[in-house]
Amino acid sequence: MKLKAYAKINFSLRVFEKRPDGFHNIESVMQSISLCDHLTLLPAAGIELLTDNQNLPTDKRNLAFKAAELFFRKQNSKAGVRIHLQKNIPIAAGLAGGSADAAAVLWGLNQMAKETFSEGELSKLGAELGSDVPFCLVGGTCLVTGRGEKVEKLEPWPKTYIILINPEIHVSTRWAYAAFDEMHLPAAEEIKNDLEPVVVSEHALITEIKEKLMELGCSEAQMSGSGPTVFGKVKQKAEAERILGSIKEDYPRCYLAETVEHGVEMEEG
Repeated sequence: MKLKAYAKINFSLRVFEKRPDGFHNIESVMQSISLCDHLTLLPAAGIELLTDNQNLPTDKRNLAFKAAELFFRKQNSKAGVRIHLQKNIPIAAGLAGGSADAAAVLWGLNQMAKETFSEGELSKLGAELGSDVPFCLVGGTCLVTGRGEKVEKLEPWPKTYIILINPEIHVSTRWAYAAFDEMHLPAAEEIKNDLEPVVVSEHALITEIKEKLMELGCSEAQMSGSGPTVFGKVKQKAEAERILGSIKEDYPRCYLAETVEHGVEMEEG
């Protein structure tokens, strides 16, 4: 079975109080985009993960591997799977790449098992793996609340082209939320991502990229999730391609994507 696991961006991200479980309550409009990882699932004796990215662990530290383990454990099954993962979504980029892979494994195994679990049950399994996994299972345009486990499907976003720039910096999600707590920032209407000022305080490059995207003609530009990826919105494909061409030299890790209506999809052919 061949699957596409789509990346996500946050059109908005409000961060609220820290919960007793250590997570924060959030309210976010999340959107799936066409930048995706490709996974192939094959029946096997045990669980095996193969990937073309040497920076990725292929054992229990990988969310896709964990997803397979969790699925078979909840199913009380001794079945196994060989997962081939072609990694296109940048790692630790605020684009939910690991969560997308985990969602694809859960969804794919559920298809192979003739839908053992309902959508709701699958979503609960996803929440055990990570806060973004329930959204990645649903995909499209969604309002996401709680710590990420409550996902409400919204009207599809009008077709929009997304320019992504992934700067060569590392931002830990754990650090971003801890720093947010320490900074006690007031809510600002012009900031659509509450974690952005936190990350900008350490990495001014984020602001520089946003300004560059706006100068070149994006209608909006902001950071996704806990960063460091910045995205710009463009209505027309030709315009998006022009902007991408202009920015490639300065920021080589850039991508052109568009909004899509699924989190996981079967590959055609």
